Amino acid sequence: MCLGAMASELSATRDIPIDVVALCRELGVGLRIELADGSRRGALVRRGHGWEAVVMRGHSRPAPLNGQERFTVAHELGHYLLLKHVDFRPRREAEYWLGEEVCNHFASRLLIPARLVEGRAEPKCAAGLAEAVADLARQALVTSEPAARALVAQLQTPVALGTFLLDPLASTRRLGFRGWWVENRNWWGARGGRRLAIYADHALASVLEAMRQIGHGQTATVEVPGAAATFLRRRTSRTASFAALLA
Repeated sequence: MCLGAMASELSATRDIPIDVVALCRELGVGLRIELADGSRRGALVRRGHGWEAVVMRGHSRPAPLNGQERFTVAHELGHYLLLKHVDFRPRREAEYWLGEEVCNHFASRLLIPARLVEGRAEPKCAAGLAEAVADLARQALVTSEPAARALVAQLQTPVALGTFLLDPLASTRRLGFRGWWVENRNWWGARGGRRLAIYADHALASVLEAMRQIGHGQTATVEVPGAAATFLRRRTSRTASFAALLA
């Protein structure tokens, strides 16, 4: 059985949001919270004769798992099942990244079962698209990124979703960066990693320029080539979420 099918089977009869702590117990995998010592969010480690999913947290205060941490636990359970069923142990960098992609897919399928996204209405406006992602994230108790990826995969309407970071550097005319990004039609999904720099002559520069004009929690529409409608919401002093219906 493939890992995606395992995720669907594990989530099929469970209440939503999926209880990842209970699932760890059911699979015989320990769960531990550790203070982060770097950029890693989690790991699967050997503990005695068994395995343990470790969540890296930037503070030592007792707190329930948040959306990102829930995804991390689900991702590490994917690694556990890969080891258990196919003894997958990457030996090359390409194999490592393949494993990461497979475990991300497993975590998404587990935490956002098909029944949560099937039958959702096609978006009529960019703000409605953004709200649909937020609603899915709330129901599944995940962050916006996996919710957006799961929703966009089901839509027929051409759309794009992502985040922006305002980080200007005058000497290079850099305005900031694009963060995570998902689109279901080729638009501005250029390769280059999660921190794709946006300069003053980039087609998405108008998004970062609009961010300068709005305050925390405020929204705006932006004219972007190839987009029929857009929705921009300032999240923090430096970040914003973005949704677009494509022309």
